[in-house]
Amino acid sequence: MRITQSMLARTGIDQLFAQRNRLARTQEQAATGLRINRPSDDPVDYRTTQFLKGSLSQTGRFLRTIDLSRTRLRTTELAISDSSEVVTQARVAALAAANVTNLGDGGVALRIQVEGLFEELLSHSNTRSAGGGYVFSGRASDTPSFVQAGAFVSGGPPPTVTFAGDASLIDVEIDEGVYIDVTRDGTQVFQGSVDIFTVLGDLWTAIDQGDTAAAAATLTDIDLALSQLSQERSEIGGAENKANSFESRLRLQEQDLAGRISFLEDADAFEVFSDLVAQEAALQASLEVTSRLLSPTLLDFI
Repeated sequence: MRITQSMLARTGIDQLFAQRNRLARTQEQAATGLRINRPSDDPVDYRTTQFLKGSLSQTGRFLRTIDLSRTRLRTTELAISDSSEVVTQARVAALAAANVTNLGDGGVALRIQVEGLFEELLSHSNTRSAGGGYVFSGRASDTPSFVQAGAFVSGGPPPTVTFAGDASLIDVEIDEGVYIDVTRDGTQVFQGSVDIFTVLGDLWTAIDQGDTAAAAATLTDIDLALSQLSQERSEIGGAENKANSFESRLRLQEQDLAGRISFLEDADAFEVFSDLVAQEAALQASLEVTSRLLSPTLLDFI
């Protein structure tokens, strides 16, 4: 087959375009720092990196969930801890009321103290999370957990407190198929085996009536209330420990996934810039050769 001038020209132009495409790809790698910028760069590794990126994104979602859950758990734990402190102070007041022969004027001070403890306990039972929801209201987080009816009036019955929230627990996924409860049932915390509000009301009534024996009798329920709160607090601690354990594992998993993605996707900077210099020189040479192929005229062959 006879090689014509037009064939040489076409071959030169094709090689020039190929060289320019190689240079453009290398320039893109240098600019992005990535070896794979589109599926055609490496179909197999591109698919692998997409899968790894999906896993990394899911791991990040679990870590964010754990972080938000920890805030909710700590708020709930603090509310229960503060409630335990209130009940402990109520126990001291009950002991004081049970160990005097005549409450007299001292009973007024104790009665006022118990009234304050009752109000403080109600405030803790209606604790809100950082997002504004009531932590003991379950899924009805916009509704106050407990509602008081009545007031303290000497000679009358103490106020009552009823649960107005939702008793269901809210669980969140912290890993594939792994869940923790981030709320506690308000009825179990404050009105479980013993109704703490009722216990404080009974103590107030005993002090108001000057009945030291009745005041002493409340100590048994007060101790049960402390045990009840301690149990709920331990449940919160267990959930937080589980979250911390999975967070540590997920952090390692996140680092491993990021490293594998980088290994497959990132370009070798030294190699890329070396190729860039070489290909720029090659392109310049191709341009010179092509210009010579296209420049001959009839006079060049005379």
